[in-house]
Amino acid sequence: MSSIQELRNRIEQLEKRNKELSLLLESADELKSGSTETDHPFSISVIHSLVLALDSRDPYTAGHSSRVGLYSLWMARELGMDESECKHFYRAALMHDIGKIGVPDRVLLKKDSLTDEEFQIMISHTTIGARILSKMQPLERMIQATEVAKYHHEKMDGSGYPEGLGGEDIPFCARIVAVSDAFDAITTDRPYAKGRSYKEGVDEIIRCEGTQFDPQVVKAFETVMRSRNYLQDSFESKPFVAPVE
Repeated sequence: MSSIQELRNRIEQLEKRNKELSLLLESADELKSGSTETDHPFSISVIHSLVLALDSRDPYTAGHSSRVGLYSLWMARELGMDESECKHFYRAALMHDIGKIGVPDRVLLKKDSLTDEEFQIMISHTTIGARILSKMQPLERMIQATEVAKYHHEKMDGSGYPEGLGGEDIPFCARIVAVSDAFDAITTDRPYAKGRSYKEGVDEIIRCEGTQFDPQVVKAFETVMRSRNYLQDSFESKPFVAPVE
C-alpha cells in the first residue's frame, strides 16, 4: 500500500472516530436534558452506570448503546413522537442491550464464529434484558423498556428472535431500535470484520426494508441520515459480513 493511500485511510479513520465521539457527546447531552423534576433522583445516574458497565465489557462495542439511543431518538422525532415521550423512549433505547451483562465473556467476546449452543446463549440477552428491566417504575416505562430489550432483534418477516414475531406484532419502539442497532453493527469495527461506511450502512438498511425492517421506520431513518450528512462520507466499500448480535 502506498504512503498516500495509508495517509488517506488514516484520515478516514480519524474522521469516523471524530463523528463517533461527537455522537457520544450529543448522547450525553440528551440524557442530561431528558431529566425532569419528577424523575427519581438516581434514575439518570443508574441508567448511565448500567450503560457504562455494559460498554466496558467489550472495547469493540464501546459507545454502541449511546449511538443506538441517539439514532433511535432522531427517528422518533422524525416520526412525530411527542418530545416528552421521545425522552423516555431514548432511555429505553439506551438500555436495549442491557441483557448482555448476563452473557459470559467466552461468548460475548469470542472472535470466531459462535457454535449453535453459544448462539443460543448470545440471543438470550434479549430475555435477560427484559427480566432485568421488569422491575422498573412506573409501569408504562417498564413495559416500553422491556419490549425494546426483548424484541429489538425481531424481523418483519418473522425470522428474528426470541419469539419470531412479525409485522405489527413487533412493538413499534422495538422496530425503531432494530434499525438503529443494525446500522451501528454494520458501521462499527468488530474483531471479525471492518465496519462499513455510513452510506453503505444506510444502503443496507434500505435494502432490508420490508423483510427485516419496518418500511415506515426505514423511511424516517433515511430522511434523518440524509439531513445529517451520513450519506456524504468517502470511506471505501468493504465486503459485508453480517454482525453477530
